[in-house]
Amino acid sequence: MTFFQMFLAASLALIGLLLGLAILRAWRVESPSRRSQRGIALNTGLRKLVQDIQLHRGMASIVLNGDVSFTPRLKVKQSEITHELRGLTDRLAENRDLVVGEPWSVIQSGWAQLQSQVLQMSVPESFEAHSALVLRVVHLMADVAERSHSDLGTPVARPLSEMLWRRLPELAEDLGKARAIGSGIAAARKVAGVDRIRLHFLVNRIRAGLEIMHRAVQQDQAKQLGVEAHQLIHRVDAAVQRLLEMIEHDLIAVNKPELAAATYFSAATDALEVVYHLYDSASEGLAHPKGQREVPSGFGAAQTA
Repeated sequence: MTFFQMFLAASLALIGLLLGLAILRAWRVESPSRRSQRGIALNTGLRKLVQDIQLHRGMASIVLNGDVSFTPRLKVKQSEITHELRGLTDRLAENRDLVVGEPWSVIQSGWAQLQSQVLQMSVPESFEAHSALVLRVVHLMADVAERSHSDLGTPVARPLSEMLWRRLPELAEDLGKARAIGSGIAAARKVAGVDRIRLHFLVNRIRAGLEIMHRAVQQDQAKQLGVEAHQLIHRVDAAVQRLLEMIEHDLIAVNKPELAAATYFSAATDALEVVYHLYDSASEGLAHPKGQREVPSGFGAAQTA
């Protein structure tokens, strides 16, 4: 073989290798749809964490206001949250490109401190510590949503993304705060003036949140959220309105509440659960829109720089 032939063969081999690498890179580049699905999956896990911290806040409020019958449930919920945090640590490590900074370590340390000190806190201290922790997780969800839907060509419409990953968690947190404050009032059998004002404020915010949710869903003419999510809107309305009536008539309007803490806690939990059912259903509708071919598991995950 002559030098020219050897040079030509080597050149062709190099070109073939470069072409193969280019094809492989193109195959591995993550599509906007897949990135969106990763963000939705991660936020679904974070949403469950928010829900459980909110539950823990409500239980702690009842216990710290004198009803120790909720203590065993509080301990069980603490174990569940600790377990969730371990699993989410692994999932966040697999999706590092969707997280800005180091918010997770702050959330972990915040929970560790809250868990160890909650029964030594005052009622206001417990409420504020829980609420701050919830807010950190909700902000992380917003960051994940922003980074997973920032690509050009994302299938998720901006108003729906805003409603699902910002407005709906805000509505849920307002409901969670109302559950904690109201449960404490029912357990203590008395209404402090500041608690009456805070509940009235939350009632107004919750009603405003429902209006925002309705406007966003009405814009979803293409049914991106899925048919089930649209049907769930009516269940959310019914459950939340029942809770608001209970707050206004059985807590705000009376001086000495007769409503049992467990009864109020259950009603508030029912309202929150249907809101989170809507969140999960809408997330599923956006992650796997009708007619879209599902990307094989593992394809393109965390491939972007």
